[in-house]
Amino acid sequence: MNILLVNDDGVEARGLALLARVMREHGELYVVAPHSQQSAIGHGITIHDPIRVHEREGLFPGSGARVWSLEAKPADCVKFALFALDLPVDLVVSGVNDGPNMGTDIVYSGTLAGASEAVICGKPAIAVSTDFGYFDLAERELAGVMSTLLASGILSKDNVLNVNFPRRGFEASLGMKVCDMGDRPFLHEFVEIDGVYWAKGTWGEGNNPPGTDVWAYKNGYVSVTPIQVNRTNYEYMKVLRERLPAAE
Repeated sequence: MNILLVNDDGVEARGLALLARVMREHGELYVVAPHSQQSAIGHGITIHDPIRVHEREGLFPGSGARVWSLEAKPADCVKFALFALDLPVDLVVSGVNDGPNMGTDIVYSGTLAGASEAVICGKPAIAVSTDFGYFDLAERELAGVMSTLLASGILSKDNVLNVNFPRRGFEASLGMKVCDMGDRPFLHEFVEIDGVYWAKGTWGEGNNPPGTDVWAYKNGYVSVTPIQVNRTNYEYMKVLRERLPAAE
């Protein structure tokens, strides 16, 4: 199997090195990742600026990976790997992100964008994240999680498998749990410093009953959530058709 690794924390990030160590056991590795930090960039692509590429020999020793960094966004990296480098990719894995990507927060995520771009391009994808600065649990359990996912026959060209490890404080997970996407609103605060504004803030609690990815993260489980690119709300379409008959 030919595996493309991508992330949004940048090509030299700790989580990407961890991912390379684990995924080398499952196939031929290629890495195309941002040259610099791209967190919270969402699903942007570069169309008005040049894209500079750097081949990074020896960056992940022992992995056998060929590595490139792009002065671009995570979604660009996937497109570039497939359509510029013409790499033979069977699976895209994005991460391991330094910080969870769950609930409504995934809209902002460059990690999810890289994985979602893979699905748009017809490739199955997995996104992996852990708590901020807390890689200990992921380092112990990522190999087992990935082996389980790859052996289960559940990879899909229509869905991203969004994986989140539990929050800091758990030395071991309580196992894997298939979850819904929860509610994790980011509460913005804009602070003026020397005449310019900086975006700050934190995450609100939201409504996260058992079975959601946010609940699993807080309660010690490795959450696995299928994320699709098609955002059509089919139930609400029925309401629109009833109330807007002229728009049928």
